[in-house]
Amino acid sequence: MSFFAKLFSGGKASLPQASNPSDPHAWYLYVQCGKCGAPVAIRIDLRNDLSVDYETNGRYLRKEIMDSVCFQLMYAQVHFDSGGQVTSQTIERGKILDRAEYDAIKAAWDAPKNEK
Repeated sequence: MSFFAKLFSGGKASLPQASNPSDPHAWYLYVQCGKCGAPVAIRIDLRNDLSVDYETNGRYLRKEIMDSVCFQLMYAQVHFDSGGQVTSQTIERGKILDRAEYDAIKAAWDAPKNEK
């Protein structure tokens, strides 16, 4: 491997697994606003949005997130190990959800709009 390939590849850390097999370069982060409760799904581009963590040979993500209801900014941080697995995740002014929680909150959030 050439010097520049090693420099820009970030070592041997692998990327996280994609959330959707039809979109192999995407990983999704699901959050809920701490102020208004709005659910938000964020598509993370695994090729461009992650940074290299040289201390752990892993990757990390810092993301500012804004919902479309109260426009509050939330700040998320997710750390991945060298195998692409999530090792820690935190968020300010919100709550991180898994896919099932997001789907349930989204359905409840959209229910009053669908009754009209």
